[in-house]
Amino acid sequence: MVWIPFVSSSKPEFKNNREARKLCWESRDEYFDCLDKINIISPIDPKNKSKIKSNCSMEENKFEENCANSWINYFKEKRITDYRNDLIQKKMEQDQLEADMKK
Repeated sequence: MVWIPFVSSSKPEFKNNREARKLCWESRDEYFDCLDKINIISPIDPKNKSKIKSNCSMEENKFEENCANSWINYFKEKRITDYRNDLIQKKMEQDQLEADMKK
């Protein structure tokens, strides 16, 4: 019996070409649209797992099937970062408006 330590799961290797990237991005967008519909910002928060599974499992499976694992992690983390950056930007704009009104 031979043990092969670096054989991964049954997920096929991600082919990094134009068509594969397009399919990945489309799957990501569908998954994130579903998360938006159920008001979930963080798909990596364990508290959200059951809600995601019950509402977006098809989109999540498609996203995970069509994207490389490293891309999946990156996109999920970027979603959270982008949300936080948007909040900061809106706060700065609001502060600037209030400062301009005081002039």
